[in-house]
Amino acid sequence: MKEISITIIAPDPEKKLTQGAEYIININDEGTIIDALSAIDKQVYADPENNVFPIYKGLIHSYLQLIWDSEENSIYDDCAVNAYGPKKEFIPLQEDINFNLYPSSEITFVVHAD
Repeated sequence: MKEISITIIAPDPEKKLTQGAEYIININDEGTIIDALSAIDKQVYADPENNVFPIYKGLIHSYLQLIWDSEENSIYDDCAVNAYGPKKEFIPLQEDINFNLYPSSEITFVVHAD
């Protein structure tokens, strides 16, 4: 298992993610960003009091839906991403969605889904 830190910021009309949401999750050693976002979604739905969904007029119900284009298997173009390993190694998530995340990676998404 490896620990990953993810921050998600979205200037949503409901102001639920405008200040950002920070998560620390554990995924398996071969885990990708898709695994990490899925783990966050499970964590969010396990705690209804802190669940920010639905957002964007009720259209978005999970972080996977907000960030990942399942048809193209890529991060949406309107998502900026900064992803680095523990030694500041760049993680090319926009180019390789299946990149095996480094343990202790720090990832920030800024979503502009209007």
